[in-house]
Amino acid sequence: MAGTKILIVDDKNNIREVLSEILKTEGYDTVMADSGETGLISFREGHPDFILTDMIMKKVSGVDFIREVRKINQTVPIIILTAFGSISSAVEAIKAGADDYMTKPLNYDLLKLKISKILNEKSLEKENSNLRDNLEEKWGLENIIGRSPSMEKMSNLIKAVAPTKSSVLIQGESGTGKELIARSLHSHSPRIGKPYVVVDCSAIPESLIESELFGYEKGAFSGAEVRKKGRIEEAMGGSLFLDEIGELPLACQAKFLRVIQEHHFARVGGNGQVHVDFRLIAATNRNLKEEVARGRFRSDLYYRLNVICIKSPTLKDRKEDIPLLAETFLQEICRENNIASRMLEREELSMLMDYPWPGNVRELKNCIQRYAILGSLPEDIREYAHSRDNSPAGSSLHKNERELVEKALRDEKGNITRAAARLEIGRKALYNRIRRYGLTVPKGTVDSD
Repeated sequence: MAGTKILIVDDKNNIREVLSEILKTEGYDTVMADSGETGLISFREGHPDFILTDMIMKKVSGVDFIREVRKINQTVPIIILTAFGSISSAVEAIKAGADDYMTKPLNYDLLKLKISKILNEKSLEKENSNLRDNLEEKWGLENIIGRSPSMEKMSNLIKAVAPTKSSVLIQGESGTGKELIARSLHSHSPRIGKPYVVVDCSAIPESLIESELFGYEKGAFSGAEVRKKGRIEEAMGGSLFLDEIGELPLACQAKFLRVIQEHHFARVGGNGQVHVDFRLIAATNRNLKEEVARGRFRSDLYYRLNVICIKSPTLKDRKEDIPLLAETFLQEICRENNIASRMLEREELSMLMDYPWPGNVRELKNCIQRYAILGSLPEDIREYAHSRDNSPAGSSLHKNERELVEKALRDEKGNITRAAARLEIGRKALYNRIRRYGLTVPKGTVDSD
């Protein structure tokens, strides 16, 4: 592995030199030390990627050297070299923290293979660790935005359930963030780094759902020219998320139930059993208990799914989270699109708080995306706010507001900036009120920006 620095620790100069030359021909950089003491200095100062050390050295033995290295670094790969190929010396070296050992005289081809193998394994471990960190950062609980009691309760349930093997059913209206919950369950489970497979049951035609889930053998039907793995098989070792499971046809429900119970299945057109291990997470916007009563969903599958039920609250049931959600989305969208940072005016935030949000968080995010790009809220939200403004219940409030705006403009001699500050609203919001109430700004005044 080009650029990899290997520290060679041996009290025999000829062995150090030979090892160094051989490793350099493989593209490695080498650093040499003639004792355990100098080896530790070289390790602290040079931060090598790999260590080869002799077992028998004066003062600090190879085993003691390894123990000292492991106090500093738990992951750097180490191979210990010994002329004494006994089981006891090998066991002692491994216990001290060596990854492997080799006996002298050395088989240099085997040594090169071992170094390459260990480096590749360490690289894969690091890659998996980075993947886990990235998944946790992207899909962690901190990305489930909200401080309302319902969201706090839901987050605590996710924390408790995620590390287990239990099936989870997520119930909630469309747009409430059911997939984010499913992702969080996976990323906080021992299966993180393994496959996370999503199947949207509502998006697959009934005629194709079985082959999509279970896969098929070559020749199973016209056009099946090669064997194809299904989504269940692709989820091996990881998590399978069945979104809108209420849309799954009854015949397919029966076959899927057997998979949950027996942990194996046959591909379409085949007899051989495929053994599987996955964590099942399902979501629905339907009331599955009612679907069972109406004969549209199997009761045995429902009870298998409903081991743990997480309910995703609607946005109208957690309106106190709207300001935080809106601000988070706004900053995120501005950053992703290289748009200058914007702030919602108080009046605009009030419109968001009043709106019923039938599309839940998804609709709010789309609304904020428009606001970030165009600088205005969607027409339907503004019309809804206007219709509320014109209702009898709101007339006395708005009469009072008009008087307050008129007074602020009068007192500040038409200076928009100072009048807005007096009213504790933004300039844009003040201009909106001036237009709404048909007010005129005194002529001859200067507006300070």
